[in-house]
Amino acid sequence: MEEKIKLLENLGAEFADIRYIKNKTLSIISNETRNFVTNNGISEGYSIRVLYKGNFGYKATTNLNNYEIKEALNVSIGDGRSRIFYASPKRDKITIKEKYENNLGMEKNMKEISEIKDKIMKSDKRIKSVNVRYNRSNFEKKYVSSDGRDIELNYTISNIYISAVARENDITASAHVSLSTYLGYPLEVFDINKSIEKLLTKLNNQLKGKPPKAGEFKVILSPEVSGVFAHEALGHLAEADLAIQGILGKMVGKRIAKDFVNVSDSPYNEDPMAIGITPYDDEGIEGREVKIIENGFVKEFMNNRAYAASLNQSPTGNGRAEDFRSNVLVRMRNTYFKPGDMKLDEIIREVKDGYMMKSVLGGQTSPDGTFQFGIEEGYKIEKGEITYPLRNVGIAGYTLETLSAISSITKDFSFWPGVCGKMGQSVFVGTGGPYLLVEKIKVGGING
Repeated sequence: MEEKIKLLENLGAEFADIRYIKNKTLSIISNETRNFVTNNGISEGYSIRVLYKGNFGYKATTNLNNYEIKEALNVSIGDGRSRIFYASPKRDKITIKEKYENNLGMEKNMKEISEIKDKIMKSDKRIKSVNVRYNRSNFEKKYVSSDGRDIELNYTISNIYISAVARENDITASAHVSLSTYLGYPLEVFDINKSIEKLLTKLNNQLKGKPPKAGEFKVILSPEVSGVFAHEALGHLAEADLAIQGILGKMVGKRIAKDFVNVSDSPYNEDPMAIGITPYDDEGIEGREVKIIENGFVKEFMNNRAYAASLNQSPTGNGRAEDFRSNVLVRMRNTYFKPGDMKLDEIIREVKDGYMMKSVLGGQTSPDGTFQFGIEEGYKIEKGEITYPLRNVGIAGYTLETLSAISSITKDFSFWPGVCGKMGQSVFVGTGGPYLLVEKIKVGGING
């Protein structure tokens, strides 16, 4: 790769880098009808990028030969004003070792996944279907650039994903749990029985729960929901490519929340489900904490080399690509609200007529800051006590208004794993937070 970089420089490239990515994947599924392997293969190749006469050129290939190298120059187009941040030379190799390696083999893996499915199916006659998926992705990455970066990174992300559908009379319920980690085999890292109990609780609550009244209420967001809010409603707005044209673009240095509200994006957290682990990004830049909100003020945005150069900033280590075929985009890693000093029972007592939202079903956000989340598990709070479970519930609001309405934050804190999509690319991310008490947020349900 180093020789190809020198060739590009000799051909007139102002800057050049080459990414090598090898991704070995395995996916096993067990459902009520069969067990099968959906993916057991390798994706491997190179991504070439050049800055030539002020324009970027890109070429993805499985064969790093001189023809492909020259093609990267030939396809460079633009207005001649493109820039990139030049980093200081650095050589490093990091291997994130699995604490609990999976050496069981395909047959044993399939047996364990099938046993989880059988246990759930037998636990409640109302359950009509169960899908259990085991995924494993091993990444080998090498990055070389003309400014002297030579970075190697090896790590593995593993996941157990369980979804189920239950039915009672004319009510249908669906729920899921996801266990992802960089520490190894999820069934060794986590207590699967607790996850099964959580899944069954969600299903039962939806079958027995009541729809909420529609309106604006005090709402407690759990760590799972607050993490999704940090990522979806705020984090995307703080990615440089979106920030410069969105609602946060001109708000650096301005207060948007109380002084105990802090939101960051970090390359690493010791929580096993903080799977956005990125000690170096896909541009060879070491990751650092990005303090999106500090003490209630908008402080900074995430960027990559190109946006760092155009904004006269230093890169933050947020340049990520799904695979060798994909260009580097500004992406989140582990995005979270920092914990506060309250206890959960204290903020529950503050709610006389409101709700607690514990897990998310899905959501939508817009560049203007509006968001809408479906809630998979929620509860009514009356006179400072949790009373009954909910079904058919969602929340909606405007990001800046919701941030300003956060009145209490607990010490409790945890991460949840996810996969984030942007411009057709998917990358592993972590989302986290404490319990947040929001003074006013829209709750969707029945009227009256």
